[in-house]
Amino acid sequence: MTRLLFRLRLEEAVALAFVLPTTYLTIAANLYAQEAGVLGARHPGGLVRLGVAVAGLVLLALALALRPGSPLVRGLREVLPFLVCVLIYTNLHDTIGFVNPHDVHHDLAALDQTIFGVQPSVWAERFITPARTEVMEFFYLSFFWIAPSTALILLLKRRFPEFRAATMGVLVCFYLGYALYVVFPAAPPRLVLVYEFRKNLRGYPHFFSSLSAQALALLPVDSRAAFPSLHAAVSAVALVYAWRHLRGWFWALLPFVLGLWASTIYLRHHYAVDLIAGWLLAPCAVWLAPRVDAWWARRQRGLGFEPARGA
Repeated sequence: MTRLLFRLRLEEAVALAFVLPTTYLTIAANLYAQEAGVLGARHPGGLVRLGVAVAGLVLLALALALRPGSPLVRGLREVLPFLVCVLIYTNLHDTIGFVNPHDVHHDLAALDQTIFGVQPSVWAERFITPARTEVMEFFYLSFFWIAPSTALILLLKRRFPEFRAATMGVLVCFYLGYALYVVFPAAPPRLVLVYEFRKNLRGYPHFFSSLSAQALALLPVDSRAAFPSLHAAVSAVALVYAWRHLRGWFWALLPFVLGLWASTIYLRHHYAVDLIAGWLLAPCAVWLAPRVDAWWARRQRGLGFEPARGA
């Protein structure tokens, strides 16, 4: 069993460890929703995303068994764990309530009020205009390329040790955040403080706000993935590795990251304390990732397996 486990890369083993309970919980969530008569279009989406994640891991396993030395297979091993990580993230929205029903979002809102004297997302209403909403939606959606950007540039430059470090930093940050989501289930301000808002976040038709609304429609209405903010944490990790290895990219990325952080408050996706927690999580992931990866690589070498490039 040990040899089978360490034949996998660290990120593949962790993805498998998250996919197995997520599979059970997603199916349980769908069965519960079906019995309760509230099975809407959003719940089957969880099964589809889960199916894609499982299919990806199965295809990777078959490819490794049949053509382990193929350049295509080696390339898939570099990028597929990140895609599975994102799919697991979207499914957590459906399942956290089944693991831990003890919500903390009212505590987070109270903490924001104590620290800042206001609810930041409510205070930000004074700045709402359709144009600003579109800009903020653009920054918010930028997260999907900000997160892997530093690692992908390093991969294109064939700087494999640095690529490995950046990839593992981002993935460890994601998975640590997933664990904290379960420990501290919290719905976002757009759901919790809905009666305190006086303005609607309206943009322009067929622009970024429409795209964002379509993406949000795929998530359950009782989302519990606010604390910590992985938008803040993962983008900060991408910045750290850009500063270390791609200084020019750091300065190009910085305004997008700052805009992303501001957008999480403006668009009511996070409490301010979520961002603070995310900024604290980022250095933890950067510190932990190389140590865990090095330990895993040593175990692989000891068992006669080849570690990942750059490990």
